[in-house]
Amino acid sequence: MTNRVAPTDGLLVERDDLLRTLRIVSKAMGRRVSKANLRFENGWLSLKAGQAVAELPGQGEWDRTIAVDAGWIRRLAKTLPSGDPMILRVKSGRLYANRYSEPLFQDMTAEKPPLSENIGVERRIQEAAVILKPLLIGQEDLESLTKAVAKRGPARWRVDEGKVISAVAKAWAIRAPLGVEPADLRNVFDVAGRNAWKGKKDK
Repeated sequence: MTNRVAPTDGLLVERDDLLRTLRIVSKAMGRRVSKANLRFENGWLSLKAGQAVAELPGQGEWDRTIAVDAGWIRRLAKTLPSGDPMILRVKSGRLYANRYSEPLFQDMTAEKPPLSENIGVERRIQEAAVILKPLLIGQEDLESLTKAVAKRGPARWRVDEGKVISAVAKAWAIRAPLGVEPADLRNVFDVAGRNAWKGKKDK
């Protein structure tokens, strides 16, 4: 690659190199693959989807593995946006190839670590907005919801109940089609806690 000014918030790659790599991976990865990973290391960008892997040289800074829907590779292998060189970057939960962008891959079943107690309301809203963006729910929607909920009074969930919140979220994902809501599970949790405490006192 000809030396150019490398971006500090993304990667600079030659259009022909990227197109060739996309076509290799798209052809070899098969139709059942749902996720693709992009990783930059030692001057090389690797694209991996399923068992298919190909590399191309790049310039810039990218210190983590990026996951996107495998369809990103299929679509760009057929129609790559205009521009040479291409600039790849991540911004606001989306992967950009010049002006074209798609949301990062969201594994709705993966366990996410609970947010720290020190993370403020604004950061929590931003984190939630990234997760819900594929569902067309934006940050403004969540800000309005947060204000409306605050009028009801103190929250029933505390920031130090991260493990409980995570467990209830998993249980709700399974039972939601049965009409169970998070508030219902909170009630069950509170009753179970009171019964456990009562049992200890009776012993």
